[in-house]
Parts: sequence; C-alpha cells; structure tokens
Amino acid sequence: MTLLATQLRAVALFYRSVAPFMVGVSALILLAVLLPALVEGWGRNLLPKLLLIKLATAPVVWYLSEQMRPGQYWFYFNLNISRRRLWAGVVVLDGLLFGVAALLMRAVLA
Repeated sequence: MTLLATQLRAVALFYRSVAPFMVGVSALILLAVLLPALVEGWGRNLLPKLLLIKLATAPVVWYLSEQMRPGQYWFYFNLNISRRRLWAGVVVLDGLLFGVAALLMRAVLA
C-alpha cells in the first residue's frame, strides 16, 4: 500500500511539471471548440471526439518535455518508477480532468 501511495504521489508531482502544457492544450480545446459548439447547439456528440483529440496531443507534450528537460527522470528512477508509468499516469489523470471539465462545461451551458 505504501508503494502505491508513493507512486501516485510521484505521478502527481510529475504531472505538476507538465501541467502547463497539458492544461494549456485542454483550455484551448475547451474554449476554442467546445464552447462555441455548445453555444450554437451542435456540441452534443462532440465530447468523445474531443477526448481523442486531447489524448492525441500527449505525444507532442511528451516531445516538448523531453527536449526542454532531458534529465528530469532521475528522481523518479530512484523511486523505481519508469518513464512509461509516469507518462501513463499523466495521460490518465489529464484525460480524467479534461473529461470532468468538459462535462461540467456541457452541464452549465446546455
């Protein structure tokens, strides 16, 4: 149980380092695509498509993160957490946050 808590905290810490990129892309998608679609009334089946678009931007964020901070993984390697596990956790966490924000936006505007 302690190992799982440590890994979850490490993923949350890692997410904080890439959150500006991920949240920026999320805000751009929500405000530039979903908001006008909901206001105009044609955004009904748009959420799954937007989630796929959001998940497709994860490799871009990964590439930018690798180029800007190539030595960022040593702390996580010392905790026995691989890059794959970190990025999988980030993608899941960011997908959940994006989905919740989109559903809230749809509930308020629809």
